[in-house]
Amino acid sequence: MAKLPEDIASLLMPMHGRPWLVPNIAVAEIVPLRQPDRPGHGPEWLLGWISWREEDIPLISFEKLNDSGQVVIGNDARIAVINTVSGNTRFYAMVIQGIPRQARIVKDDLVEEPVETGPAESMYVQLGGDLAVIPDLDAIERAIQGLDGA
Repeated sequence: MAKLPEDIASLLMPMHGRPWLVPNIAVAEIVPLRQPDRPGHGPEWLLGWISWREEDIPLISFEKLNDSGQVVIGNDARIAVINTVSGNTRFYAMVIQGIPRQARIVKDDLVEEPVETGPAESMYVQLGGDLAVIPDLDAIERAIQGLDGA
């Protein structure tokens, strides 16, 4: 049986509302904010498509997908390109509100908070006195599976 790691290299990604806590491996790249192609063609949470490494990938609003607010593009907004683990799309992009901060997470560092989660959230956790959200990456991937980038 494989030994579980003592800690996980993670990123705290600034979002509108609570920051995301995700493993480093989930994020392919952080790129400057840019206007997507074909905005307004698809679900409300689909902001459009961006070209990344010669591939068209969907740019989505987590807030809209999670039914937790309006699309917010702050002064420090960037785009996080997220790796997928299943489905027909290898990547998707998400608007974030700044530069992610690295964190090494030990299991005992996280305390689950009894906060009602949205459809694209797994849980809320306390991390060093800050409240963060662990997104439901599977739910996000299921939402983008039906999109057509052609």
